[in-house]
Amino acid sequence: MCGIIGIENNEDAMVLTAAGLLTLQHRGEESVGITLSGKDKMKTFKYMGLVSKIFDDEILLKKLPATTAIGHVRYTTSSKSSLTNAQPFQITCIHGNISVAHNGNITNFNEIKEMLLRKGAIFSHTSDTEILLHLMAMAKGDELTDIIASSIRKLDGAFSLVILRDKTLIGVRDKNGFRPLVLGKIGNSYILSSETPAIEVMGGKYVRDIEPGEIIVIENGEIKRSFIYEISKKKNTCIFEQVYFARPDSTMFGHTVKEARIKMGEYLALQMKDIKADIVMPVPDTGYCAAIGFSRVSNILFENGLVRNYYVGRSFIKPMQNLRDLIARFKLRPIKEVINGKEIVLIDDSIVRGTTSRRLVNILKEAGARRIHFALSCPPIINSCYYGIDTPSRSNLIAANNSIEEIRKYLDIDTLTFLTLENLIKACSFDDKKNIEEDNNFCTACFTGKYPTKIPNNICKEG
Repeated sequence: MCGIIGIENNEDAMVLTAAGLLTLQHRGEESVGITLSGKDKMKTFKYMGLVSKIFDDEILLKKLPATTAIGHVRYTTSSKSSLTNAQPFQITCIHGNISVAHNGNITNFNEIKEMLLRKGAIFSHTSDTEILLHLMAMAKGDELTDIIASSIRKLDGAFSLVILRDKTLIGVRDKNGFRPLVLGKIGNSYILSSETPAIEVMGGKYVRDIEPGEIIVIENGEIKRSFIYEISKKKNTCIFEQVYFARPDSTMFGHTVKEARIKMGEYLALQMKDIKADIVMPVPDTGYCAAIGFSRVSNILFENGLVRNYYVGRSFIKPMQNLRDLIARFKLRPIKEVINGKEIVLIDDSIVRGTTSRRLVNILKEAGARRIHFALSCPPIINSCYYGIDTPSRSNLIAANNSIEEIRKYLDIDTLTFLTLENLIKACSFDDKKNIEEDNNFCTACFTGKYPTKIPNNICKEG
C-alpha cells in the first residue's frame, strides 16, 4: 500500500515529482520521500506525514538543480512506521549512487535477509526493500540491467520499483504484475508512476503499462527494455486495486476504475433484484461508484445520507483507540432528513473486521433508518494479503470465522449481500461472459486462499 513515481530528463523534476506524489497520497499517508539527481550528487529527503512536508523544507523550496527524481509515499504493511523506514532508500556502492522506492511485499524477505547477514551485510532498516539494495551492491557485472535482473530473480512476492542510479531512471515490475506501474511522457521526459492520474497531473500522457517481469531503463530521453523472466500471458494483478485502493480516475485494463466500480454496483443490483427499498446510499467515499451502478439498474433513488469529515486523519485516530465510537461519529455524520423512516440499501466496498461497519449501522439506526440492506462490492475477505494490501491476520477477518448469516446478526441488519467472485471478475475485466475458471489476469487470494506464489511459514501477519 504505497505509491511510487519517477521522472527523467526534466528541469522541473522536483516540482513535478512532488505534484505526482500529491496525486498518489491515497496510497500512503505515513511518510513521504524524494530523491533528486542533477549536477550535484544525488540527495534524498524524507519526512513523516503528508506530501505537503516537501513544500515545508526551505532547501527544497529553493529548487535544487535536479533533472531526474523518484518519490515514494508509504503506508506500512510489513515493518515499523518510522522515519528510518521512509523511502526512497539510497546507498553508494561499487555500482554508483543508487536509490530505490518500492510498492509491494517481498515474501521471502526473512530468508534473503538471513543469507545477507551471513555474508556480512549490515541492515539500517526493518523494511523488506533494503534487501534489494544489498543484493544489487553485491551483484557482479557492469551492465545495470544484469545487476538488477540477477538481484530480482532472488525475490518472491510483489514488487513494483522505481530505481535511480545517478541520472538513469529504472522501472521494474515482478513477474506476476501484482502491483501497478505505468509509463507516461511529458515533452521529451518519461515518467513512471503507480497510477495514471499522477502522470496526467504532471501534464503528461499515459503511454502503456510496464509488463510483468519487465525492466525499463530510461536515460537521456531514450528507453531500453528487457525481461527478467520469460514473458508469460498469465498475470496476477491485485483485483483489490479496483475494488478499493486505486483512484477512481485511474486507468486499468483499458477502463477507468470508476467504470469498474459502477459495474460492481450493477451486478450487485442484479443479485438483489428482489430487494425493495426507498434509497440506495453509499458509504463515503468507498461505496460511491458502486451505489451509482446499483441505482441505475435497480431504479432505486440514489441519495447521499452520510457526510464524511476529511480532516480526521490517522494521526488523530491513533492516540484515541479507546474512543472508537467517538471517532466513528467524527468521521461520518448522518443526514437525518435523508435517513429517517427509510428502507436503505447501504453500499460499501468490503468488510474486514466488521467493527467499523457495526458502528456505522448504529449511526444509521439512531438517525431513524427503518430497514438496512447492506451490500458489498466484493466477496467475503477470508485470507490475509501478503502482496502489499494491509489486511490483518486471518483470525481477525470476520468473514474467515463467521458465516454470512452470523455476520448479518452481528451487524444487526436486515440483509447482507456480497458481490460474487464471478461478478467481480466480470466487472473488472469488462466481460459479461467471463467464466470464473478462465485465465482472468487477477490475484484473488484474499477471497479464495489460492496464492499465486509460495507463502513461507515464517511470515507473520499482525492483528
